[in-house]
Amino acid sequence: MADERLFGGIELGGTKTVFAIGTCSGKIIARRTVPTRAPEAVVADAAIFFAEGGSKVSALGVGAFGPIVIDPKAPDYGQLCDTNKPGWSGFGLTGALEEAMGLPVRLVTDVGAAAIGEAQLGALRGCEIGIYLTVGTGIGGAIIVGGKVLPALLHPEMGHIALHRLPGDAAPSTCNFHDNCAEGLAAGPAIAARFGKSLDHFAPDDPEFLMIADYLGQLCCQLVLTLSPQRIVLGGGVGGAPGVVPAVHRAMVRHLGRYAPAAVADEHYLTAPTLGQDAGITGALVCAVNAIREMA
Repeated sequence: MADERLFGGIELGGTKTVFAIGTCSGKIIARRTVPTRAPEAVVADAAIFFAEGGSKVSALGVGAFGPIVIDPKAPDYGQLCDTNKPGWSGFGLTGALEEAMGLPVRLVTDVGAAAIGEAQLGALRGCEIGIYLTVGTGIGGAIIVGGKVLPALLHPEMGHIALHRLPGDAAPSTCNFHDNCAEGLAAGPAIAARFGKSLDHFAPDDPEFLMIADYLGQLCCQLVLTLSPQRIVLGGGVGGAPGVVPAVHRAMVRHLGRYAPAAVADEHYLTAPTLGQDAGITGALVCAVNAIREMA
């Protein structure tokens, strides 16, 4: 008999939070999106949503913005580190959710959840090693190994990998820590600061567009050389701009200089997320399912 239990998912972003109820297959049957307010208010919103769902969920999977401690063995597991989001620094997210709803909670980062969703049901399915890279307000990434997020000291900060500035590029970095990291040069705020508009206002052959594609191609080049993934998924608001994925792929191949397996040159090697905007919340549901299976 098919598993008819229901599971809960939360995708906690810096601007909005998505709640969902779904099945063990990752099918979403109910959802709600709310603004990300103070942490206590978000926990209260979650409790209300799942209480109104009418059916008891078995576990809760959470994909959260960071930096956040995701190691279950750490004494401060589930606690937000210093963050720019007012009121969230030091907040114990998993403990608050467990207390409010009496459910086991499985926590990953927001980009980790998207990676798990794509590994289970999307573009990273069947990849032994895959990368999910999101480029939007910031740049974040997750490494998938055998369908699971690779454990780490904290979590990967791919957006802060250093890049080579193009000749003549003297624009200030929007990163508070680095003058030439990917996030400071090519994330959404950096693009707006440089050009006064978002990337989707430019054509794929405009020099502004090609500059950002080059920087993101450099980033992907370094990920290929370091991790040799079988596929890279490029998501986020910037990653979803028309023409970005093929332009970044061309730049990546150029920077690799043929120093990579032939498969990297395939047009599907660097790809958009199959699940689109549902990758993160689907991955959160998968985490909830895995939590119950591992407890059995």
